[in-house]
Amino acid sequence: MTHALIALNLGVFVLMAILQNQNPDAAESVERWGAVWRLDFHLHQLISSAFFHGGFMHIFGNMIFLLVFGPPVEDRFGKVGYLLFYLAGAVISAQAHMWAASAPAIGASGAVAAVSGAFLVLFPRTRIKCFVMFLVIGVFMIPSWWLIGMFVILDLVAQVFSAENGIANMAHLGGYGFGIVIGFVLLLTGIIKREPYDLFSMLKHRQRRKAFMSAQRMSEQGMGRVMRDDAPLDPKVAHLAHARAQIGTLLGEGKPDDAADSYLRMIDEFGHDPNAALTLHRDAQYQVANALYQRGDRVQAAEAFSRLLAGYPNDNERFVITVLIARTHAEEQRDVPGAISMLEELLGQSLDKDTKGLVNDELQRIRTNNQSGETDQEPQS
Repeated sequence: MTHALIALNLGVFVLMAILQNQNPDAAESVERWGAVWRLDFHLHQLISSAFFHGGFMHIFGNMIFLLVFGPPVEDRFGKVGYLLFYLAGAVISAQAHMWAASAPAIGASGAVAAVSGAFLVLFPRTRIKCFVMFLVIGVFMIPSWWLIGMFVILDLVAQVFSAENGIANMAHLGGYGFGIVIGFVLLLTGIIKREPYDLFSMLKHRQRRKAFMSAQRMSEQGMGRVMRDDAPLDPKVAHLAHARAQIGTLLGEGKPDDAADSYLRMIDEFGHDPNAALTLHRDAQYQVANALYQRGDRVQAAEAFSRLLAGYPNDNERFVITVLIARTHAEEQRDVPGAISMLEELLGQSLDKDTKGLVNDELQRIRTNNQSGETDQEPQS
């Protein structure tokens, strides 16, 4: 749908350029018909204004942003939901412009701003590859929250201090606000599934980190009383408790990679002891396993996820986690039969449509890769 919207915008732009070349008066009339304008308002302008642009750089900037931020949002919203959201963003941003200014306005900026606002809620930690030519020149990976936040601030400053700058800043701000609100509402109501990396979950994790730190302080205070008042603890037990507490502290401080390193040291030191309590609290175990997976330590991540499932067999994320474990078995450990068996067993359980599709896709991918690998092998005598 994103590509269709880009094609439609480009198509209108090309047709208007041709008309401008052949009949400038007619082109001006068509553009005036499509522009949203408080002094000569017609209902169609709320949508039509989002498909006209005032020049090459105008449409280039809007379509680049739509191409970057649109597909991930479309993936979460679905094609129809995304299209309705995009058009609603155009309507809301056009109304915001009419409320703030009397001049006519054209451009997809408001709808694209709505998409960017939703992206900010759904993927706040994503980094965007940007070509920068300001003070320094080069390609940099910039956090999406920083990039989008910068444009929000620029529009806000321009609207307050330079409202007559020829740019529909209020339309942009209306679009950003609409996208952010809709993103939050959809996550809050569960209409779209929450993910560990969306803004809603990150805020919840922040509260959990505070709980981790509070629990750590209480644990340290309690441990001090035990050491003073009771019989001495087994040194191994005390050392393991300290290692677990250290992992919780690092997670509470927002240092998942350091926590993952501490976790691996704990496993290396105590993994041979079948009685050692190596599975952390559910959220801590999940964060450590996810940190290992994200940085490429897939085998260690699969083991950490396996411990999570062993300790919490009814976890809400168990199906997706099992798919990740199966993928690691197939790609990193070359255990294709084990991965296939794991996924086939998963298909025998009660799965929703999306999860079943995910499992089937992964199963098909593993089988296809395995057949390709067998075909590529040279026969041996």
